[in-house]
Amino acid sequence: MKQTKQEKQEEEHLDLLYMKRAYDLAQHAYPAPNPQVGAVLVRDGKIIGEGHHTSSGQPHAELIALQDAEKKGVLPDGATLYVTLEPCCHFGKTPPCIDALVVAGVKHVVIGCIDQNPLVNGAGVTALLHAGIRVTVGILGKECSVLYRNFFHTQKYKRPYVTLKAALTLDGKIAQKSDAPTMISSPESRYKSHELRKNHDAILVGIGTILADDPQLNCRVPCTRQPIPIILDSTLRIPLDARVLHNKKTIIATTNRADPKKCAALQKKGFRILVGKQASKDVALPALLRQLPSLGILSVLVEGGAHVNVGFIDHHLVDHLCFFISPKLFGGGVPVFATANLFAKEGLLLKNVVYQQVGTDICVEGDFVQR
Repeated sequence: MKQTKQEKQEEEHLDLLYMKRAYDLAQHAYPAPNPQVGAVLVRDGKIIGEGHHTSSGQPHAELIALQDAEKKGVLPDGATLYVTLEPCCHFGKTPPCIDALVVAGVKHVVIGCIDQNPLVNGAGVTALLHAGIRVTVGILGKECSVLYRNFFHTQKYKRPYVTLKAALTLDGKIAQKSDAPTMISSPESRYKSHELRKNHDAILVGIGTILADDPQLNCRVPCTRQPIPIILDSTLRIPLDARVLHNKKTIIATTNRADPKKCAALQKKGFRILVGKQASKDVALPALLRQLPSLGILSVLVEGGAHVNVGFIDHHLVDHLCFFISPKLFGGGVPVFATANLFAKEGLLLKNVVYQQVGTDICVEGDFVQR
């Protein structure tokens, strides 16, 4: 029976209302490398079950919502399920969610966005339709797609989403001297920098930054979880009393040039040391990034110095750039990139560029075109 215009508007309003609830639930846990997913089960205009995916290997949000209804003694037969991400239709660490929905008698599934994981990517919707279940896709779709940006990126490129952030002067300098801390940004820019930290799983710097600034590499604005510090230190020069080592989750990436005794001492203190397999003067960045998703890191904020910045650009590992440009001139000093002739003759052109005044600074953000 065809819906009237008013009935369609009422259904769209309810779909949006319940999907917002599912979206809120999705943000209650971070089960990386799995995506955050929230689900709400509705029957006769009432929520009868809800839940979110808590950790890898545990039941998915759809099953949690069904179990929640069962605990309440409510049958889900004929119910509508609202879920932020397309239900899976393959065996992984858990059985396919589609099978549980069919057995439970769910009649309508409302999906925030399609899962870009090659194992799913529309196959879940197809399986639901073949089972006679009505499907609606795209409710709160833009917000859900943003929520899964890092997960989708990791699925495609097999490494975290990388943002390169730097504070620099009008003449492109990030410090006056390589071995001394320099204040460049306005207070407003520094606050926005911490907002960036809040939205990334990890903060990465080189050992030069640790030796010069002794930073804590934490987020000093309200956040649900602190980002994990990652230090590039090819010979393990990091002092054992460095402030960043107050955080036991700190990861140190090094090479086979590192002192085995110091490596063992740091491991004994509980730190994760990632040693590159190939003989190299510097930490092999592509190999390092490929290891991070299995550690629950799907996004990395690079706050390194000139040498680190060059390494990420040179290996085509930057997805997003955020520069805070201060109205200062240093004349001499440390450039934002260590190699002047790093780029191609035409340079690198960003897309989706946004300019914003932040305090006395100009914040320039843009995306890299991946090759």
